[in-house]
Amino acid sequence: MGGLNTKSKDRPIKLHYDVNVNEETGECSQSYYDGELIQKVKGIWFAGKTFVTRFYQWRLEKA
Repeated sequence: MGGLNTKSKDRPIKLHYDVNVNEETGECSQSYYDGELIQKVKGIWFAGKTFVTRFYQWRLEKA
């Protein structure tokens, strides 16, 4: 990744973020305080390509 002294724009591998979407309603999740869209890490970005590494969205339910 280049070490601590490497600027983030010069790193070859970066995290890929995507908007968090509610599967049931199809709505994008928004921040409670300022209404901005919530983005979550979905994979990595390398050499102009996106590789999705998180395929599942986990949910906790009462048993």
